[in-house]
Amino acid sequence: MAHQKVMSFDIVASQSLIWERLSKISTANQLGNAYLISGPRGCGKEGLAIRFSQLLNCEISSVNPCDSCPSCQRFHQLQHEKLNLIFPLPTVKKTTSDNSDDISTVGNSDMELVTSAIAKKSKDHFYKIQIPKANRILIQSVRGLRKSLYLKSDPSGRKIVLILDAHLLSAGQGEAANALLKILEEPPKNTTLVLVTDHVELLLPTILSRCQRLSVPRLNDETIMKWLQMKMVKESEIPFLAGLSLGNIHQARFLTSQPIGDLMKLISGLIKTITGNEPDSWRKFIQTYSRLASQDPATFSFHFMMIKIWFRSANRLQKDVDDILHETSFKLGMKRILDLHPTADFSAITFELENTILAIPKNLYIPLILTNLLIKIQKYLKS
Repeated sequence: MAHQKVMSFDIVASQSLIWERLSKISTANQLGNAYLISGPRGCGKEGLAIRFSQLLNCEISSVNPCDSCPSCQRFHQLQHEKLNLIFPLPTVKKTTSDNSDDISTVGNSDMELVTSAIAKKSKDHFYKIQIPKANRILIQSVRGLRKSLYLKSDPSGRKIVLILDAHLLSAGQGEAANALLKILEEPPKNTTLVLVTDHVELLLPTILSRCQRLSVPRLNDETIMKWLQMKMVKESEIPFLAGLSLGNIHQARFLTSQPIGDLMKLISGLIKTITGNEPDSWRKFIQTYSRLASQDPATFSFHFMMIKIWFRSANRLQKDVDDILHETSFKLGMKRILDLHPTADFSAITFELENTILAIPKNLYIPLILTNLLIKIQKYLKS
């Protein structure tokens, strides 16, 4: 039980201002039917949503979950009878020819993965549930809510619908989003829906208009550094990993699994290529990353995110603003670029790198995108 309290405290303490707002909501006389908690990836918003849901059903406190009453313990394990947990699942091909509503959301082969993911999430609220081949929230999952939310039940406590990666309600034809909208238009009594997303812009405006919104900022470097210390990372590597994490706990977790020397070599090599003006290096770069974009888009996005963070730090160095990466060996490379290009527009380069990352989900022609990127970087270095 002590472990649960420490872990929960970490989430609340890391976003204390947001938690203060959530705590005030729980003590208000008129609790809303729907809340939207949004923010950048890895900022702890899912953990905050779980704690908020737990608080709304705590039998002892309305300010902070007590972590000791039966309701808190079941919520912490994500096994509470009042909790409906919705997240993206793989699509299941219908095996029957009739048109009856099948509310089964996962095949038998995926059930173990789902159960295991929920168990991991209950032990670590920073853990990200990602079921293989799950790229949307299924309409069956939302239809199943209607069968549970509108039934009479024990009046004590409050029914909670917790929707993770809520923007994927709109995936495909948006059937799940339209089904949820019907619930929001006629909200069940004593029920609160909590939607959590990285991408507010992908949600239907009609859903947004029915939710009270809370925006969660990225985690600060101190929180990431403390987390890295808990993971027994070498002190000399912490500034480097914290700087590249950019407040994203998922990225910090991933970076700790990478050899630090390989990361430094990768980033330094990419910076040299894209700031240089060598046709052969450009040609190889375009060929390599065009292929990677189709074969391994996650790695493509990761590499370009690392470059973007490097240029963001270089921009701060140019403007004499503190940045944790200035405490690493990267600072020498940044100074070298600044000496060569003292008037460079690093903000514009960062913007172009972000657009390159976004080109993947937009299915744009990557060789052309990369060619234009290299040309624009040369332009902004000399601006």
